[in-house]
Amino acid sequence: MKTNKLPLEVFDAACKFQLLNKSIDYNSKKITDGVSSDIWYVKTEQDIEFCIKRALAKLTVKEDWYAPISRSKFEAMYFQNCFEIAPNNFPKLLGYDNKNYILAMEWYSPDSYLVWKKKLLNKKVEKEDIRNVSNLLIKKHKKFFNSKNLEKQFDNDVTFHSIRIEPYILFTSKKYPDFKNKFDSVAESLVKNKKTLIHGDFSPKNILIKDNNPLILDAETACWGDPVFDLAFCNNHLLLKSLLPDGLGKKLLDLSFKFVKNYIDNISWEDKNFFTKRLLDITPLLLLARVDGKSPIEYFKVKQQELTRQLGKHILIDEVKTLEQLYLILDNYVVKKNY
Repeated sequence: MKTNKLPLEVFDAACKFQLLNKSIDYNSKKITDGVSSDIWYVKTEQDIEFCIKRALAKLTVKEDWYAPISRSKFEAMYFQNCFEIAPNNFPKLLGYDNKNYILAMEWYSPDSYLVWKKKLLNKKVEKEDIRNVSNLLIKKHKKFFNSKNLEKQFDNDVTFHSIRIEPYILFTSKKYPDFKNKFDSVAESLVKNKKTLIHGDFSPKNILIKDNNPLILDAETACWGDPVFDLAFCNNHLLLKSLLPDGLGKKLLDLSFKFVKNYIDNISWEDKNFFTKRLLDITPLLLLARVDGKSPIEYFKVKQQELTRQLGKHILIDEVKTLEQLYLILDNYVVKKNY
């Protein structure tokens, strides 16, 4: 078997995890989909497969975007805790090097698992996927709600600020000075309303689907936080994809509403109205962030970018108070304006 060498410290970590040793031949392939980590797929001569990753200090985007590499520690702890309550929905951790911030986990073959983002972009929209993802998010947030032990373990505000609040909320606010108070208010709310263990990057690109069953990956932004962020961050991707001129806008918008409504209907750990208000406040900001923040989505053309700007500002100007009001506005942009 041809041997493709891993970087030395990554190889050493794999040996520490007893996944490799100097006498084992292996193939490795660098995976280039992400922006926050170096990731390798490894297959040994005994056909043992695994994934090993190392966090990057500077993320691979156009803007200068830095984050503490210690975030991988929180990813490892997140998977350990979530695997205990839902082993079919989270990867099994195979090892973690807390000195070099390298972790290894099970490999999930693309022959069996589809990245949910790619599935959606390929027009494979299934209501079972939406329902199961929503139910999993409910289960996780409810299980860990108000856990004082986890609150101490996942004190990861520095990472969440540098990877989420600054690039998505504060940076984007500079492009929209008329709404700066709205951005500042949401940034403050995310800090004030930390109630449970959140993923922080809960989105279709980090969710694998097999037989409508979700498997959650990439939890570098895991922290003790506001559960509304996970729901809003994932739903934002559904809303953005509904603006694509591919004929699926209405269907995606309908599924988006069901995704959010199912979650809110099952909230038992806090006041539903207060949660809904926070969701409505952050939704237009995340829409604007994906065209004018530090991490703009790659599949929009100029028309969709401008449409998203109009939509985000419309929601902010109208000061939306209910889910139904929000989705009436969304429906207008998806069905009537996006032709």
